Parts: sequence; C-alpha cells; structure tokens
Amino acid sequence: MILTPVSSDELNSIFDQTALDVLDFCMKKTLMAQPERLIGQPQLPIQVPKEHIEQWVVQAIGAIPVGAGSYPIDVIKQNEFGADIKMLSCKVNISGDLSDTTSGETSLAQKFTNAGVNLDTAFANKEYDAIANDWAGILKAKLGRVKKEQDLDKIYYIFILRASTKFYLCATKVDVDKIDLMTANKDKSTSTSVFVDNVIDDNFGNAKIYKSKKRLELRLKPKYWVDNNYVIPFDFSNYMPPMVDLRNLVKNKKTSEYLQKLKDDIVNGQK
Repeated sequence: MILTPVSSDELNSIFDQTALDVLDFCMKKTLMAQPERLIGQPQLPIQVPKEHIEQWVVQAIGAIPVGAGSYPIDVIKQNEFGADIKMLSCKVNISGDLSDTTSGETSLAQKFTNAGVNLDTAFANKEYDAIANDWAGILKAKLGRVKKEQDLDKIYYIFILRASTKFYLCATKVDVDKIDLMTANKDKSTSTSVFVDNVIDDNFGNAKIYKSKKRLELRLKPKYWVDNNYVIPFDFSNYMPPMVDLRNLVKNKKTSEYLQKLKDDIVNGQK
C-alpha cells in the first residue's frame, strides 16, 4: 500500500508528551474561539482553518512550516521527516460516539493542466486504468519533488480527526516507491469517479478520483482507527459550547466575567 497507518508507538515518537500538551492547549483555544449559539439553537460544527492546524503541528513538534503557496507538504522536521497536515470531519451518533462511516474527504493530488489523459474522453470510454495511471504519475511527481528538494526519506500524512468535541490524532507513512502500484477498481468505478486500489487498506479508508473535481481524494474510516488503537484521543466531550445572547452580555458589561467562565469550563471540563 502507498499509505501505511502509523502504529501508536511510532505516533508517540513523533508527538512526545510536550507535543501532545501543545496540541491539547491549541484545541482548547479553538473551542474558546467558536461562535456562541443563541438560546435554543442547535450545536454548531467546530471549524478550524487548515492554516491553524498546520501551525498547531509546527508548534507541537518544533517543525519548520513550508506549506505557504502550493508546496506538496506543510511542515518539515529537520533531518527527520516531512508531513502534510490534514483535518477530517467525522460523523457521530446520537450518543456522541463515532459512527461506522467514512470521514470527510481530503485531496491527495489534483490535475491542474490538460497534459496526460483527457478525463472527459477517458471516463466516456471507461478507460479506468489510464485514469489511475495518470493520477499515479501526478502523485509520484508531487511527492518525489519533496524527497529530492528536501532530501527526505520519510513523508507522513498527519491527520486530526474532528468528531464533535472529540479530536483524534493519527498518521500514515507514505511510500513513494509504491505509487506505481495504484490501480483502478473497475467494479466500483462509475461514469463520474474511479475507485483506486493499493492506496490504503480497505479497513482504514479508501481513495477515489473524481471527474468533476479533477482530484484524487482520500477518506478514512475513523471508527476502525479508534477501535484498533491507531489514534491518540483528545476528549472534550464534557464541554458543552455555550448558548449566549451576546447583545445582552455586552449591554450588561459582563463580557470579562463570561470569558473567565468560558476558560474555566474548557480547562476543567465542566458543562
């Protein structure tokens, strides 16, 4: 497989206890920064800009940010590895536990030029092998550039899975030499998308090339990752995002009192 899930031992070698404490701090700050709901309003999904997540990891592991612009990875731990940082949304059931479904998607590679296979023609003619081979070339060129320019032997995808007020840290190693093994799954492919095999074990996720988006996208299966101990969890489920009428709060000059209580609730896990 191109992507191999990182064991808990290796994950802890990348993120020591100080790094995990930094991530915990960043996540608490993010919870504090989420917009307040009106009284009776349903809970809002937690949003975190990708640039902020990258900076979490930069600060946590002492890495160098290189993700500005369109560079293929986001951070480099000097003389050790490079990594692309991704946050994926995950569905939870009514009890707040992970649903047995796939995560949101993340892009692994995108086609920006008309070179290579013409997608419209290839999909119309069901030339799924040609499409998969084309994207294997795009991905290999993208990551091969990183290995050459940065003199790196190791590349990771680092994921933060967001499931309501729980976060899960996990990662995969990327084997650039195995990208050529990527093949089309013709039984699952359609007139608009091609499932590709040999990207990641089916238990952990799947990958698909989309005609309309011109992208190779990855989705994970978070419940399997969690159930089989491939993650480090950050559980803020005891924290309930507040319902506040901010107009009244400001009028009554109680914002300082409110902010202190908000901080205490997040730090202490109180509802």
